[in-house]
Amino acid sequence: MSRQHRKERQLRPLHLFICEDSKSSKYYLQGLGKDRGINIKAENAYGTSPQNVFETALDKKKLFSDSEFVNIYCLFDKDDCPDDEFKRVVQRCRKAGFTDAVSIPCYEYWLLLHLRKTNQFFRDAKECCVTFKNEYNKKFNTAYELPQLKAKLDIFNDLKDGFDFAIKNAEELDLDENSNPYTNMHKVLKRIL
Repeated sequence: MSRQHRKERQLRPLHLFICEDSKSSKYYLQGLGKDRGINIKAENAYGTSPQNVFETALDKKKLFSDSEFVNIYCLFDKDDCPDDEFKRVVQRCRKAGFTDAVSIPCYEYWLLLHLRKTNQFFRDAKECCVTFKNEYNKKFNTAYELPQLKAKLDIFNDLKDGFDFAIKNAEELDLDENSNPYTNMHKVLKRIL
């Protein structure tokens, strides 16, 4: 068959997420992409601070500078980053044309919304992670410790039945981006679905 008679492949946009962690968010996003047939790639940032996420995104943008089919997302956890610094990095991200995917105090808050609706204040990221771990273990009748849970390759498959529930929870809570807790993952993911 000649080249001109071959079916043309339709290019699917690449959704490149720069993650500050090396496991949980990365595995979740890759599972989501596979499940929904979306071209998602999740890569580690050069370090775990919001600034590292932003700098990694800038470097990745150079690799795809000619492509209109690449969307770059900065996945930010506030963790213990000072408020002013965190807000400044998120603003720089937006100004550079990236999409910010923010979770306060941490990414596990988004995962927690798959299991229950809550606007509980968290003292820190650890408290949020422990709350998620406890809810996960209760729902699935397991006894994972936090490191095991964060390393689960199939975390999206475990939580996918709660995906729409998480979106609904986040929409109904309608949290302010300066509040604790907060996430805009539902808005980011709805745009690419």
